Amino acid sequence: MEQLNIQNPINIIDATCGRGKTSWAIQSMNEADETEKFMFITPFLSEVKRIKKSVTNRKYYEPEVDKGVTKLDSLKKLVRLGKNIVSTHELFSNIDEVTLGHIASQKYTLILDEVANVIEQAQISKDDIKLLLGHDGNEPYVTVDENGFVEWKREQYDGAFNRIERLARTNNLMIFNDTAMFWTFPVSVFKAFKKVNILTYMFWGQSQRYYFKMFNVDTYFQSVEFDKSTNRFELVPYVKPTKENVELLKQRIKIYYPSKSNEKNMNEIGDKRGAFSRSWLTNSVKDEELMKQIKKHSYNFYWNKCKVKSDGVMWTCLKDFEKKVSPKSAAKQFVSLTARATNDYIDKEVCIYLANRFMNPVEKRFFQFHKVKVDEDFWALSELIQWLFRSRIRRGETIDLYIPSSRMRGLLETYLNGEAVAWFEQEEIFITN
Repeated sequence: MEQLNIQNPINIIDATCGRGKTSWAIQSMNEADETEKFMFITPFLSEVKRIKKSVTNRKYYEPEVDKGVTKLDSLKKLVRLGKNIVSTHELFSNIDEVTLGHIASQKYTLILDEVANVIEQAQISKDDIKLLLGHDGNEPYVTVDENGFVEWKREQYDGAFNRIERLARTNNLMIFNDTAMFWTFPVSVFKAFKKVNILTYMFWGQSQRYYFKMFNVDTYFQSVEFDKSTNRFELVPYVKPTKENVELLKQRIKIYYPSKSNEKNMNEIGDKRGAFSRSWLTNSVKDEELMKQIKKHSYNFYWNKCKVKSDGVMWTCLKDFEKKVSPKSAAKQFVSLTARATNDYIDKEVCIYLANRFMNPVEKRFFQFHKVKVDEDFWALSELIQWLFRSRIRRGETIDLYIPSSRMRGLLETYLNGEAVAWFEQEEIFITN
């Protein structure tokens, strides 16, 4: 694919959760010249309120519904007026080309708090894709260009493929192997901003990094530190996770292992590499005894071994299996596997991770088809670390962790032992113009 013509590389502010990335962003916005215009995008409404309260030298506007005006219409109006904007990922993903033109003319700086959902497999069957392509001998609904983008061909249409038509007409739909379709976040969005900062951790293992690689988007990595001598947050040269002092983090994450030789090992249930993956759980849900055992182990861990009440617990699994493996008395303590950029669970002292993360296999092959190297283990680790940092470890306190999946536990052990070098030494991490 062609190189995306961005004046400056996208700046990835990559640092351990809790290091001060958002605090640096707030400091930067407070110190910026009043002529600078910002758009701050975050996953959660709670963070929207935090930004509006914490940035004191300029007023931030939040898109709102008002008298038949949608939030998207409100966002478009705010952009046209050149206002400083704080909004959510969900609304940001619906920006159209006209609005991008206004963003460019107003010279906005984008601060993206955590990675965006930049690729999603469309819910459409293989047979319907063949129908759209005209494999049934009839006139095709769509054609596909050399880069895999879908172009809608029929001028007037009203039917079952309306959503596919809408995505295709915005040039955001790609087809893979004539068997799968993917919505991709319009890469032109990043071209519209004068400058882009993305605040995250372990970006190197995340889907948005693969997305940037696929579209040849230049990135530059930095980290952030608090300078006690100046009482300021400062950007510093990028510190790879393998170069961080993980020993302190290792001391704070107390992973469950059987403490006595005659103790029942609650990790045995996850010994197989695929244990707690989607396919394993799908095949196991009919085994009522196994489901009871998972619940029993989780309850035993937080109640008997950690001696913590349920309100001190956060636990997770693949959403489809939440009710099947929910620990006793802790159903309300479920925290989504994809939870990011929130402090809502910062008091949780016990973490129970009943999952084994693998990328969507079709999505993985899609990236590989576009010559993007995918490391599924590092992706899984980055997802796990992000989840753990929703707990009180974010503020430097210890947590107890039950993680029965041998694969996920092994990935975490590799990271905490400082042995994850291979993930970073395979190719150069700094990519500049």
